[in-house]
Amino acid sequence: MRWITITALFTSGCVPHLESVAGQGKWSWDAPENSWELTEPPDGTVGTGFNEGDTVPDFRLGDQLGDEVSLWQFYGDVILLDISTVWCAPCQELAKETAATYADYKDEGFTYITVLQEDVEGGKLDLDEVNQWVDAFGIVSPVLDDDSKAGTGAAISQGQYPAVILINRKLKVVERINPPEDDVVRSAIESIL
Repeated sequence: MRWITITALFTSGCVPHLESVAGQGKWSWDAPENSWELTEPPDGTVGTGFNEGDTVPDFRLGDQLGDEVSLWQFYGDVILLDISTVWCAPCQELAKETAATYADYKDEGFTYITVLQEDVEGGKLDLDEVNQWVDAFGIVSPVLDDDSKAGTGAAISQGQYPAVILINRKLKVVERINPPEDDVVRSAIESIL
């Protein structure tokens, strides 16, 4: 009988979820320790999704320096979120322009964040592979590893890479940039700076 009860729990679609503890109020955001700029988001900020008009969800991923980075630590900047894979040719083309795009707009309150989800064979990345990407394209902005796709997996639509998402200074998704070409990306950035 006990086996039937345990089996029923697994087959009934029981999915764990997180809830705040009663009496503790709002979730709090804790600043990560890293060398990138940091501005705390307003209390009560809640991520709703990766579609236009949504507040982008926070995620914490390792960067090319081995430090933890939070998307929300860039609150107050216009953010270009480029979700790519190492094997993807259009991702590589976009990466060729990453350093120049970041350099051209960073003094206007702009951050370019690259998130890599897969290595050249479609598998998990390691820090060396992230740094190979950084070195190959001369990138000086955050490059993050999300090979588990826990932070940015929901941002990928129909398995198409790269996903390029423009986020305003209040962490709202302004646009999913398509096609993800340099002139289109720059035009979108300039429209909200």
